[in-house]
Amino acid sequence: MIKKWLLSNLIGVIITVFVLITTFGSIYTLANKDRITTRPMNVQLRTGPGIQYQSAATLKKGTNLLIMEKVRGWYKVRRTDNEKIGWVASWVAEAKTLRVATPISEATIVLNPGHGGDPDKRYDGLPGDNGSSSADGKHFEKTYTLSTARAIRDKLQQTGARVFMTRDSDVIIPLLHIPRLTEKYQADAQISIHFDHDGDENNATSATGISQYYYHNNGKQLTEALHQSLNQLPLPNRGSDTAKYVVLDQVTRPATLLELGYINNPSDFKHIRTAVYQKEIANAVTAGLQSYFKQTMERK
Repeated sequence: MIKKWLLSNLIGVIITVFVLITTFGSIYTLANKDRITTRPMNVQLRTGPGIQYQSAATLKKGTNLLIMEKVRGWYKVRRTDNEKIGWVASWVAEAKTLRVATPISEATIVLNPGHGGDPDKRYDGLPGDNGSSSADGKHFEKTYTLSTARAIRDKLQQTGARVFMTRDSDVIIPLLHIPRLTEKYQADAQISIHFDHDGDENNATSATGISQYYYHNNGKQLTEALHQSLNQLPLPNRGSDTAKYVVLDQVTRPATLLELGYINNPSDFKHIRTAVYQKEIANAVTAGLQSYFKQTMERK
């Protein structure tokens, strides 16, 4: 009898079951949309939305949290086990590949590959800029700043850090837009990538090496940490200094600019153009940032 009824009303039964599953699924999703469970170990519960705030607790993997507010990628949460309230970096708490969070994992970093775009074209009214060129005039700074920044990004993301690129293609970004992005996300470090040039265009130079620059005092420690780690590169380190570049002057967050070799020095360029050198830079920058953020946490 029941079997006969089911067969005769099969379409209606299927529709009813589908509606019930969808309804209960929606209810479950709504009930849990503001709840997360920490994935890595050592997620920090802070007193405010940023690494500048004190850590109130270190959370174990699998800690259940109720989201109360969201600000610039940070979650204000309440623990379900003891009702304590604090803030966690969302990208850390929800990370799928990070096993153990470290100080750099909570950092927001802006990478700015210098120059970009075709000089014969305009981008939102702004002409493209190749930057400096190699001694033979065939290779441009914009190409290697971008590939180097990508290598740095990929290495940093392995640490769990949140990374923004001012550009990820061959376009030009107005200089004032760079610090605005950094301010928007209240980034913990802004790093501009460049390659130096000496003498007349398309002429070789004997000048060699790398340099680091900052402008505001809050960028000095960041620059010094990177200076130390960049000493491991095959090119000589010419040292760090202050410079009133727009990307350093017009930002309130810690910022540095790296000149990573002379593109019109054929010997330097042999390094600059290789993926090996770009990975060496990525490793050095990551190591410097790990040291910088570790020291920053220890001083609190």
